[in-house]
Amino acid sequence: MSRSVLPRWLPCDGPFTRDTRAVSVTVGYVLTLVVAALLLGTLITAAGGLMSSQSQSVVAGELDVVGNQLAANIGEADQLAQVALADARGSGGPATVVLDVTLPRQVAGTGYLVDIEDDRIVLEASNPTVVVEVPYRATTVSVEADDRFSGGPIQITFEGDQLVVRT
Repeated sequence: MSRSVLPRWLPCDGPFTRDTRAVSVTVGYVLTLVVAALLLGTLITAAGGLMSSQSQSVVAGELDVVGNQLAANIGEADQLAQVALADARGSGGPATVVLDVTLPRQVAGTGYLVDIEDDRIVLEASNPTVVVEVPYRATTVSVEADDRFSGGPIQITFEGDQLVVRT
């Protein structure tokens, strides 16, 4: 550096006036920190997306299991209703079936809602948002549900000519 380039307040006669080695070390250090921060940020972002995807897969899988369990319980109640109807015809008494079922309250740490439609069971979780539809085997009597319900204890009853699902 020449004397004309240096500011006037900077002393020009010291031993460190022309020494620029510390600047290159500092700049190198700062650049290393910036690159490391960018790499770390990229890895965290990628891992977050992967975790979200895995969470949705786990919730969908568990909802599918719960839906299949409920479908099997509806099929079982239908078979019991047919046996109760046959017994009622022979004895002249009423045909009643009550099946108590306990569904998990949560799947993968999140609550869910169940809706029973004509030929399928729709399960919906809110965090993450996942909707799973599970068909169930045709029943000899119709299946009704009071409303959408969440997991936990439910009761499937045979009343007159239909199966009713209640919480």
